Amino acid sequence: MSSMAHVVRLVSDVLALQICDVDAYSPHTCTATTCIRLSFHDAVGYSFSGQFQGHGADGSMLIFSDIELSYIANAGIDVPVSILQPVAARHPDVSAGDLIQFAAAVALTNCPGAPRIEFLAGRPNATIPASEGTIPIPFTDSDVLLSRMSDAGFTAEETVALLASHSTAHAPTTDPSLNGSNTGMLDTTPAEFDSEFFLEVLLNGVGFPGNGSNIISEVESPLPAQNLVRLESDFALAHDNRTACTWQSYISVSLPFLPLLNSVSLTRL
Repeated sequence: MSSMAHVVRLVSDVLALQICDVDAYSPHTCTATTCIRLSFHDAVGYSFSGQFQGHGADGSMLIFSDIELSYIANAGIDVPVSILQPVAARHPDVSAGDLIQFAAAVALTNCPGAPRIEFLAGRPNATIPASEGTIPIPFTDSDVLLSRMSDAGFTAEETVALLASHSTAHAPTTDPSLNGSNTGMLDTTPAEFDSEFFLEVLLNGVGFPGNGSNIISEVESPLPAQNLVRLESDFALAHDNRTACTWQSYISVSLPFLPLLNSVSLTRL
């Protein structure tokens, strides 16, 4: 960022995106939750072992969107990408990685109950796309999921903590039989950043929302009539002996992942 005036213009541009209008919440258009999701997807494109290509929070999701948006794990993330790409074009002195993480920091301030995180600039731009496979998918079993997250630098406990973001998440592309706003939600308080998600994943399942056609990545929901989706990967971690105790401990903790949000965003500083 070359000058204070430039910083002011960038901040004005990002605030003009109106991240997000919680009162008009829609899983397809709520830029706050999708910007938070984008920040993780961009940052987790890193591999200590070298199994996968990628350099973390480097903006590859914006720079190589023609490649990375085709990955199955990035279904639906074209919304924040299409919103931020014009902002990136207007601010060529700001790296794509910085823009993504800044937008996510702003987004969190607009989600009731969410933590406030520090934003630091200085990430270089991506020179290569991240490989497909760096982002866990909803039907990933716990062994594969924990192995991938370990390769990205996160412990099993930290992986559970990061799932606090599912408190405000939806999965409309996971179950296309669900249509309209407030469908495919992962907990019953999608407009609030709280611990309800950790509790509801543990409740007894009674059926599938929608027409029950997507049993590949879902397990039975405790509240199918309310269109509550329970992802197979979340359910697996909630019951895995390596993560179950951590999962249960977060039922009464409001902000378990604040330090992790900061560390995720700094993977290219």
